[in-house]
Amino acid sequence: MKLTERIHLVGSGEADWKPTDMIDAQVYLVTTGDGHVVIDAGAGRSIEAILAAVRADGVDPQRIAWVLLTHGHGDHAGGAAAWRAAVPGIQIAASVEVGGWLAQGDEAATSVDRGRVAGIYPADYRLAPCDPDLVLSDDDVLSVGDLAFRAIATPGHARGHLAFLAEIDRGRTLFSGDALFPAGRILLQDTWDCDLQAALRSVERLAELSPERLLAGHLGPVLARAGDHLAVATARIARLLVPESLL
Repeated sequence: MKLTERIHLVGSGEADWKPTDMIDAQVYLVTTGDGHVVIDAGAGRSIEAILAAVRADGVDPQRIAWVLLTHGHGDHAGGAAAWRAAVPGIQIAASVEVGGWLAQGDEAATSVDRGRVAGIYPADYRLAPCDPDLVLSDDDVLSVGDLAFRAIATPGHARGHLAFLAEIDRGRTLFSGDALFPAGRILLQDTWDCDLQAALRSVERLAELSPERLLAGHLGPVLARAGDHLAVATARIARLLVPESLL
């Protein structure tokens, strides 16, 4: 699904967005003249459906150069190994924490084990190991073609969480992963690395970036006036309240 001239939504677990697999997070693709960039990998069970969506949008999957992972949860990072198998030469980037866990297929560190017990993932779902090609730190910039993707450390929902900021199609675009959702919502879960205070500080940091678009890991894309959504969250924080929960 083409969202802007260069941004596509190619994977989703949302019922309203032609789901590729109900356990996929949103998977975005950004085109450049020197290779394309995917934000988040999905869970790994639907790579063929995602590639079909890429082709349906008139994009050659074999020109995808990078997959950037926001965090290590299975619905976002579990598909990294499937992307590597499907697209020769593709490179995977993640934070240092997520990169280490993914390389080991560490289901405890990525909370895949907890998610499976809770029924978020099917009983037979497993995290496939995948050693990332690039480790990203806060404020690192990955340039692909004429675009620059800035990594923003946004822990809270999960340790090692990154958001990505880029100027695309004349608009400041924020890929927020699970750090912030439309309508100013956040997601706190009973996982070992979920941290309320860190999550609130991450929301405040994202608000300071003044994005025009908000493309989150779940729910539909916000293609204009993203600041209105961020303001809902920061207004609650200013009143010593927690932003409303996604669930």
